[in-house]
Formats: sequence, structure tokens, C-alpha cells
Amino acid sequence: MKIKNILTVDVEDWYQTSVLQIEPDQWSNFEDRVVKNTERLLQLFADHDVRATFFILGYVAEKHPALVRKIAEQGHEIGSHGYWHQLVSRQNLRQFREDVSSSKKMIEDIVGKEVRFYRAPSWSITNDHFEALKILQEEGFVCDSSLQPFPTPLSGCKGVPAYPYHPVINGEKLNLIEYPPTVFRAGGVNIPFSGGFYLRFWPEWFVKRALRRVNRGMSGMIYIHPWEMDADQPRLHLPVYKRFVQYYHLSGTEKKLTQLLKEFSFIPLGEAIENNQFPAVTIK
Repeated sequence: MKIKNILTVDVEDWYQTSVLQIEPDQWSNFEDRVVKNTERLLQLFADHDVRATFFILGYVAEKHPALVRKIAEQGHEIGSHGYWHQLVSRQNLRQFREDVSSSKKMIEDIVGKEVRFYRAPSWSITNDHFEALKILQEEGFVCDSSLQPFPTPLSGCKGVPAYPYHPVINGEKLNLIEYPPTVFRAGGVNIPFSGGFYLRFWPEWFVKRALRRVNRGMSGMIYIHPWEMDADQPRLHLPVYKRFVQYYHLSGTEKKLTQLLKEFSFIPLGEAIENNQFPAVTIK
């Protein structure tokens, strides 16, 4: 039987990324492009008859409730991406709970369904913020996708698994399932390839080969942002490394994603965890 991978979307606009670091009180100064870019993804998914999990920013949901309803009406799963796209690693637990709670309620009021899935902006739950996972469980989430098993300048956790599991924190096993981004393991190193900048960076042949290798033992998870479909988005004057991460190969995103949809099977995150058993793993 053909293995089913997971398809996810982080719904945020181009000016809300952690790379650009534009404060929310400045967002109104920038062109809003999230609706048309998300609709491009919806059409692409409809063309290939696939459903995905959409982690929606609370700010976007409040500004574009019709878009959120459209995503849900087309059969996709709705999750939360927080409210203001602030890094969890730079929040205290009270601030995190407020952000998570407000975004969850906002989205639930729009779609009339419980929101059970969460992904932190830029995978920013780090080793010193694992208590945030307990808050997610207390707020009613059943699955988190925020712990990145490789380091970056913005995020990443040391010593966490690259497969789904129940976190054990200070001896307490959570019912919450942690589903990390998919990596390619080579030479004892976790190599990211399955979404965002990494999906744009690696050539198509490598992404396919890496996903097939992962599929020998487990499902993989692809993630994409609507703004990555938009090669015509405004260009800001940035340092070289930020310009590279934000804008590299935007023109090739849709073609690469289309080929993945043609050659692999995809399902939403909720379907992937339903009726499955996952190990308990101590993280610290």
C-alpha cells in the first residue's frame, strides 16, 4: 500500500515572517497578499484532490474570516499558528498562553469547530520553553508541530526525536502528540528538506529522493507558506542572508509542490495521527 504523507500550510502573509522581523504595529503599512496566495494553494490542492492541515495566524483569521471559512468548507483541517507570529522562545508562559488562547478562540468562532492542532511561528518552542507544551494540552490541543530537531539562528531543539511522540516533561507524560518537521538523516545529521526555505533550496530530485527514503519507515510531512507561491511579492532591502532565505527560488515553488502532489499521496495531520500509537519520549 502506498504510504500517505502529511500536507500542511502555515497561513501568514509575506511581511509577517520571522526573517523580516517587522513588528505587528507596522503591518498595516504593507500590501496584503495572503488571500490570493492561499487561494492559489486551495486551487492546486483541489486539482489534485488532496486535503491539508492549515495552521492559520489569528491576525489573518480576524482580517479575512471568509478565507478561513473557505478553507474549512473545502474539507481542509484547521489549526492555529498563534496570533501575532511572535517567536515562542521570546515570550514568557503567560504571554504564550494569551497568544494561543486568543487565536484558538478567534478561529473556532469563525469555523464553528474545535481547533485541535498548533504550530509555533518558525518552530520556535525551544529546549528552555518545553512548559509551553503543557499549556497547549491545557488549552485543548491534541497535537503540536513546533519542535524542530535541528538548530537554526531562530529556533531548533537539541536532542529531540525526528519522529512523532508523546513528550515526557519532568517525568510527566503528555497526551499531546508532538509531530516534528520531517528530516533526512545522513551521517548522523538531520538534514531539513521538507518545507519552507529548505523545500525551495534543494533541487526537486533531492526532495523526492529524501521523502522516499523517509517513507521506508514512516510518513513524511511537507509544509508550505502561501507567500512562497508568490514570486512577485514586494522586495525589501535586506542583508544578503535574509534576502536569500526570504526570496530564494520563489519562482519554482509551485512547480516543485505540484510534482510532489503528483507523485506522492497526502493527507491532513489529524488523519495521520488518528488511531495510531506513538512512543513516550523524555525531552529536556
